[in-house]
Formats: sequence, C-alpha cells, structure tokens
Amino acid sequence: MNAVREAVSVRAWTESDVEYVFQSVARERWGHTRRDVERCWCLEPHGCFLAELESEPVGHVSTICYGKLGWIGLLIVNPEKRGKGIGTTLIQKAVDYLEQAGAETIKLEAEETAVPLYRSLGFKEEFDSLRFSGRPNRLEGDVVGDGIAQMQDEDIEGLADLDSMCFGCVRSRVLRRLFEDDRRHCFVAKRGQRLSGYIMCREIQNAFWVGPSICENSILSGKLLKACISTVKDDNAQLRFGFPSLNGTMSNLMRMNEFAFTGKSIRMSYGKGEHRGFPERVYGIAGPEKG
Repeated sequence: MNAVREAVSVRAWTESDVEYVFQSVARERWGHTRRDVERCWCLEPHGCFLAELESEPVGHVSTICYGKLGWIGLLIVNPEKRGKGIGTTLIQKAVDYLEQAGAETIKLEAEETAVPLYRSLGFKEEFDSLRFSGRPNRLEGDVVGDGIAQMQDEDIEGLADLDSMCFGCVRSRVLRRLFEDDRRHCFVAKRGQRLSGYIMCREIQNAFWVGPSICENSILSGKLLKACISTVKDDNAQLRFGFPSLNGTMSNLMRMNEFAFTGKSIRMSYGKGEHRGFPERVYGIAGPEKG
C-alpha cells in the first residue's frame, strides 16, 4: 500500500478532467450530471484534485471554501485501486488546501462505510444526513401568492443573512450559481419585504434534487415545496431530498407527502468544529459535495 501511495501524484483538475470525474461519479450512481461536476470545478478550480498513477487518473476529490468553513466532496477512487491509501492522500491534499485558504473548520458528508477512514484522519461525527425520494403529488390550489413568489436576481443577496445564519457561513456565490443554472424551480417566502425562506431545485440524472432550502418554519417549507413541485412537469419524475436528521419536521413533511426514506450519510467535521449554524432550519442541502 505504501508503495502505491508513494507512486501517486496529485494535481489540480483542468477542464479536460471534468469528463473523467463525471464518468466516475456516474459509475457510483450518485445522480450528478456533467453540469454538476463542472460547477464544482468552476466554483473552486484550484481546490479540485486528481490522483494519478503512471499518468493515469485513479481518483478525485473536490473542495469549496466558504471563508472560515471549508467543504470536501466528490471523493472517489477507481474501484480496482481502492484500499491502497489513495483516498487518504486525496483527503489530506483537500484538507491542506482548505486550511491554506483560511478554513478553520472543514466538513463533509460521508457514506457509512467511509466513516472509519475519516475518523482516522481526525474528523468527528455531527449528525445523520437523511435521504428521501419519491414522485411528486400534485396539490390543489395556487402555488404562488400568500407570501410565496418566484425567485428573482435581486433576491439572492437578500438570502445571504438567513442562509448564512442557518448554514453557518456565507455562500452567496454558490446560491447565485445554482439559481443561474436553473431558475425555473426556485422560490422565496416573504413577510413584507423580509425573506423568511427559500427553495431551489435542479434536474439531475433521471430525477430532480430539491435543495438547498432554508425556512423559518415547517409551514413555509410546505408552501415552498408545493411551489417547487408545481414546476416539475413530469408526473413520473423522481424528487430527491437530503436534510439534517435534526430537522424532525422535515421528516414528517416527507412522510405526509409520501416520500420514502432511502438512506443516509454522516455529517462530519474537522478542526475547530465551529460554524454549526441551525441545521434544524435546513430543509434541504445543496448537495453532499457542497453542503
């Protein structure tokens, strides 16, 4: 194993590596599109890394830095090269990059089988991150009005205070990129001129990913979900959700709308362990790769 690790070189992705990473992610059936992978690279081009062995790619990882908070995602090693320390090398490279970029706390979402690896590198469990999916139920009545409106360009900066309070750090550039990539499925909840919640949704492979979404309460979340569902024209489409287990009202909302529990990942943290935010108000994560 040590001989393989010593022979592995790590470099930053280039645009030409996006296709390899996409094919790797598709093999794992995580649902990401090529556009999702490209977005990760565009958001942090110097923080996405590729492992090579004898000039051939054997694994990859992505990062994104939100100032004092860093995030790690898209860690995959080619199946035939696993168990040789390549994943450890990539994680250490990602941690080093984020710390040099100023991150004091680093987070990720780990599959259960990978938790021992992350523990060995100093990460600690925070909470479960639940996954639900199902077909949308068409609900009666208006989907906009009563404080719910289609998201507009000028709303993005207004989301910053609410989002950063609940997420734990400012991520306006990520929200703006997600909105610009597919604004059809994005809605806000307003009380007067004050934003009290939002929801975003994007098309992934054979489904729609609902999130990020942050709300002050479950009533608003239900209204935003209804508005989001109304924009998905295919009644056979699958909607997929990820959210903190600490948000018990979201689990109830999932079951009320007949979405099924499909699994979980583990939110883990390295470093100071700060920037917790309020996961109880997080009704949808942007994705395991960026929080």
